[in-house]
Amino acid sequence: MIISFFIIRLSKQIYKKYQLIKSNKGKTKVAMCAVVKQENKYLKYYIDFYKKLGYDHIYFYDNNEPGDESIDDLQIVKDGINNGFITKIKYKNDNQFYQIVYYDCYEKYNKEYDWISFFDIDEYLMLVPKNTTIQQFLDNPRYKNCDTIKINWRLFTDNDQLDWEDKPLIERFPIESDFTNENKHVKSIIRGKIYYKNFRRNNNAHSIYNNIKACSASGKKTNWAYYLWPPDLKYASLNHYVTKSIREFYYKKKKKKMDADSTDDKKKYLFKYFFSVNKKSKVKVLIFNQIYHTNYK
Repeated sequence: MIISFFIIRLSKQIYKKYQLIKSNKGKTKVAMCAVVKQENKYLKYYIDFYKKLGYDHIYFYDNNEPGDESIDDLQIVKDGINNGFITKIKYKNDNQFYQIVYYDCYEKYNKEYDWISFFDIDEYLMLVPKNTTIQQFLDNPRYKNCDTIKINWRLFTDNDQLDWEDKPLIERFPIESDFTNENKHVKSIIRGKIYYKNFRRNNNAHSIYNNIKACSASGKKTNWAYYLWPPDLKYASLNHYVTKSIREFYYKKKKKKMDADSTDDKKKYLFKYFFSVNKKSKVKVLIFNQIYHTNYK
């Protein structure tokens, strides 16, 4: 009786695996590579979003320092690792351009997938029409002669928020910034099974310098460059929540090297950049000065 029970149970498990394999046969497989550094607050929504979009796997390159928060503490990461949706790779890199680990990700995993995306935790891929899956997007004939697809940024404001709130970034920051200059930047989705040594490491996370065919989101031929102007937003764009709130902006900047050297230069740089993307207010300026004085003096 007990033996029969286990035989039936095992048969059901085998059948489910067979059905899964059958349903995935011929399906375009898509992976995501993303660098993680002190971003536990945002990971749940990031994982949920890309899972619903149809991604088959996410590779998180864990660049946290000893003593930092651990992504292993998040239940959604534990579950993702256990069910095979997430792979965590411990990767220590002191380089300012730590996103060059994307080359490592492509080199190791490109043969397992038809396409691999390289988007940060504050970047969300928006497809047109709205309910399009990543497979439907990439299977479109307009990309048949493309080896890399360049997706333009769309920068979003702080929505006058002052601090972190436990909600998806898409809900928190719905207003697009008037600072459109940086929308020329792109991030890439690259076809798998390409000889990776064609890629030249140029310390740039926006676009891989290579000898392969590059296209815009509309499938139009373009070059390898890290920008595309005017932006091609017809079928896809990458919502970039570049500053979030003013306190989150400082938290982000503290975890990596500054883009300026002296203390005064840092302050000018941070102030100018934040208020280029967002509207200025007395409250924000006051908070800016308070945080800066506490952290950089």
